[in-house]
Amino acid sequence: MITPAAKADKTQIADITARAGVFSREEIDSVPAMFDEYIQYGAEASGYHFIVYREGEQVLGYAIYGYRDLTDGVYDLYWIAVDPQARRKGVGRALLTACEEAVRQAGGRLLIAETSGTAEYESTREFYLRTGFVNEASIRDFYKPGDDLKIFVKRLQPSEA
Repeated sequence: MITPAAKADKTQIADITARAGVFSREEIDSVPAMFDEYIQYGAEASGYHFIVYREGEQVLGYAIYGYRDLTDGVYDLYWIAVDPQARRKGVGRALLTACEEAVRQAGGRLLIAETSGTAEYESTREFYLRTGFVNEASIRDFYKPGDDLKIFVKRLQPSEA
């Protein structure tokens, strides 16, 4: 079941991030800070919409998305992470589908996902391509020398009324 994240989910979200195996210490530390803003100010004011995929009390994955300021209907998919033990079971796809539907409902027309061009992120890039994203742009050596920024875009069709 996918629901908005609750305050009690913070520890499990942080744990999934740490165990994902690809994130830097700085990235791992940023998620709890974003979560605190989400809890303190709410999704709209913080700009961070956290959703979780759960089975019972267990969080199996989460996604963070938000409106991109100064645009007309453009949203960022900031994070999508799945518990390593729950991978390849449809959790990531379900979270992405929920993000897309929420963005459509809010009048969104584009969903942007940015990721690294390193080998560790190959499965992430493949996931985006399999789920209908297009690699619209790359910026060489963006994060650091040898680590390119890959920008994926998915054009969303309006929701059926």
